[in-house]
Amino acid sequence: MKSISLRLMILSLLIVSCTPDTTDTSDSTNSEINNKKSKKTARYVQSLNSLNPISPENPANMYDLAGKLHNDILDIYLSGNYQYNTIEEISQQIEAIAAENNDLMILNVGTDLPINLDLVQEIINNPQAALDEAIVNSIMTNAAKSSLSSFMNDVLLWENNPYEEIYQSIVTYESAVMTNPEYNGEDKRIILTTSSIVRYSIYYDLIDKDKDWDTSKGHRVGGLSGAIYNSSIAVRRSLVTGIMINNLATE
Repeated sequence: MKSISLRLMILSLLIVSCTPDTTDTSDSTNSEINNKKSKKTARYVQSLNSLNPISPENPANMYDLAGKLHNDILDIYLSGNYQYNTIEEISQQIEAIAAENNDLMILNVGTDLPINLDLVQEIINNPQAALDEAIVNSIMTNAAKSSLSSFMNDVLLWENNPYEEIYQSIVTYESAVMTNPEYNGEDKRIILTTSSIVRYSIYYDLIDKDKDWDTSKGHRVGGLSGAIYNSSIAVRRSLVTGIMINNLATE
């Protein structure tokens, strides 16, 4: 009888001593499973984000339409598979497409001039010299000239960054421009038109990779030089300059 009682006591002790270990193992397993689920969910969310890249829009910029129309007209031109190899031919086709776009008339405020083909060639030959000359000879205040010049140089440094970072840098700059009391209305129109075209054209290059298009410094300078006169000219001149530069690069 004593032998049986002793065995029962030993068995009870073994059961009690094993219980915590079993519980610990169960908790560890559950924790591992939860961690794996969390990591899987994180990868899923990341994949969804990669399928839905950031939009190039910035509604806060009152001249955001300039960049949007730039991409819309570029889309139509590239879809046409035109084989034009001269600035004049490209300009004529861009003007024809632009004439069919009623929204472009919204930007057609102030002096409206035809695309200056000689100036486009000068930009292609020496983008930096054309950039400096356009800013120096503009009607902008000195503070705005210095700001826009710095912005255009900064864009070159951002070219290898992810678009999300480039976008954030541009909209941060635009916000600073819009709230700067030193800039007059024309300063802001020229800068914000230029930055809008830059923002949208880089998006077209980096995100719409199925399109045969590479943005360039000359293309951006074309937009800036056009913006000095008219936001509509900025769109058309940037397109003509950029398309011609792309054609030369693929020859």
